[in-house]
Amino acid sequence: MAQAQNFRPSQDVSVHYQVEATPGTRPDNAGLKKLQATSFTIPEASVPVEYSSARSGQYVTTASQGHHSEGTKLWTFDTTLRGTPDSVLLATLGVFEDGSSEAELNNTYSYPVASYRVNNPSSCNTYDVRFHNAGAKDDVETVSAVGCVATGFTLSSDIGSEGGELVCTINWATGFKPTMIGDDLTSGAYDTGTPKNIRNLHAANTYINDGSNEEIVIQSFELSVQRTIERIHYADNTSGTFAPFGYAMTGGLEVTGTITAIRNEDIYDLHDAGRFRDSNTVAIKIGESTAGDFTIDIPKAYLNEPSIDNGGAVLMETIPFTAVGADDISSASKMLGIQIS
Repeated sequence: MAQAQNFRPSQDVSVHYQVEATPGTRPDNAGLKKLQATSFTIPEASVPVEYSSARSGQYVTTASQGHHSEGTKLWTFDTTLRGTPDSVLLATLGVFEDGSSEAELNNTYSYPVASYRVNNPSSCNTYDVRFHNAGAKDDVETVSAVGCVATGFTLSSDIGSEGGELVCTINWATGFKPTMIGDDLTSGAYDTGTPKNIRNLHAANTYINDGSNEEIVIQSFELSVQRTIERIHYADNTSGTFAPFGYAMTGGLEVTGTITAIRNEDIYDLHDAGRFRDSNTVAIKIGESTAGDFTIDIPKAYLNEPSIDNGGAVLMETIPFTAVGADDISSASKMLGIQIS
């Protein structure tokens, strides 16, 4: 048999998504939207091989000891997107089930188990993610990953990178084996939004509050929201799919980040107030002049140990932080809010 002469230019690959009605069941193409992806990893339809123990007196691995471990694998991949409203609200919807601005993560958050069950789900929050032109055959041009769960996202912006644009990276996982399908996506909806930019931040709405608003001069920031997702066994292998029962979240959501700012009197005031050592929380806000255009709002955060960067023209201060919820859980209060339009 002669070698195949086809190939796939990597620049031709585009990323599309849509919300599923049932986890792991691929909808038609009507709801697909093309994302402004700048980089991504593509999950492959494979599982690792596991080997049983060798028999006593045996010095080689024999063929019957090998088993492809279907039914236990969680495929993971990432999509890095320009920070448009669609991208950011997809991230918040995927990770803490709120895709409307202001997207809020509250101190009373509870993982909605029923939304992640394969059988009889409610308010399904899994996704069909497709990589068009990533297939290995000309008429089987799309890699499709169904039943995808967002396990975390990162929002970042740096005045010296990507022209200052906001970057949104979403981490995904699925317990359903990716497949290659014939799916020529020649039409559909597009994310036409404009990415947010660090140069549009407004001084009065960008601060760390230690009793007064310290309007720090931000050069870069990063916000990360992460959770741990595990697949639940497999429901039936008669069809050869080894589809999971669904997904469980283990542990709590972790909301962390860093701010890099010019080391000036506002930084001194944070030190002078003892906020790096006194076990008190601060409020952090990063926003444009109109809050609804773009604002990250963290009512309570601990400042972790900062570091000084003396590698540039002026001294810089990098401040790590961890967002926390209010102790009183008798009613919901905001732990993280993201407004974007």
